[in-house]
Amino acid sequence: MREWVAYHARFFGARSHFVLHDAGGVSAEVRAVLEPWVKAGRITVQDIRAQAEFDSYYYNQFLVVNDCLHRYRHAANWTFFFDVDEYLYLPGGRTLEQVLGKLQGFTQFTIDQNPMSTKLCVKDPKNDYSREWGFEKFVFRNTFTGVRRDRKYAIQARNAYATGVHMSQNVHGRSTHKTETLIRYYHYHNSINVMGEPCQHFVRRPANGSRIKFDGVPYVYDDNMRRLADKIKLFEKETIGSVHS
Repeated sequence: MREWVAYHARFFGARSHFVLHDAGGVSAEVRAVLEPWVKAGRITVQDIRAQAEFDSYYYNQFLVVNDCLHRYRHAANWTFFFDVDEYLYLPGGRTLEQVLGKLQGFTQFTIDQNPMSTKLCVKDPKNDYSREWGFEKFVFRNTFTGVRRDRKYAIQARNAYATGVHMSQNVHGRSTHKTETLIRYYHYHNSINVMGEPCQHFVRRPANGSRIKFDGVPYVYDDNMRRLADKIKLFEKETIGSVHS
């Protein structure tokens, strides 16, 4: 949670705001991570722990995203819907302002994923993996092609009547799905429910872009996120201080 907030607070900039819905998963440890950002005015936590009494389709996710859509529809130009094991990324050195400028004519755009292994790590005796953030040590990207993967999305909420988990089908205006060269997201599936050190298998770093196979899946080394880690940690310190050990 800590690294996700710090990363995206920097990614979206000082004028952004995050809305998190607590359905019972905000433990004391998670709340301690969120509290400095709440005090800084960057995060709102919606208490929906009573949601089990009003159970609805798909674990209440439609209820949650539509609550967010309508509660904040006039608070921002763009609203992004994605999860805490997903990290947005801008390929090609573009800024977020440049990307959104190119997509301004659309009410909605979807975002393709880079699926990452959350078990494989590089074998390096110099690394203290227990001190590294998840996106530092997970550097192997699944290269299977021809597979349909879930996408996430952003929407100009003023032009949406309702929304869904992976996109809205109730909007006024155009949608586009051709965004792969503009924006993507790194997906660290199953990483947030692992207690303790998640690295389970260590392999040598492949040379010259070569692939490795693990459990029958081909992976390529991808350190785009890793190379951002020091900047994110410095940003966190400069923004909320040294509140974490």
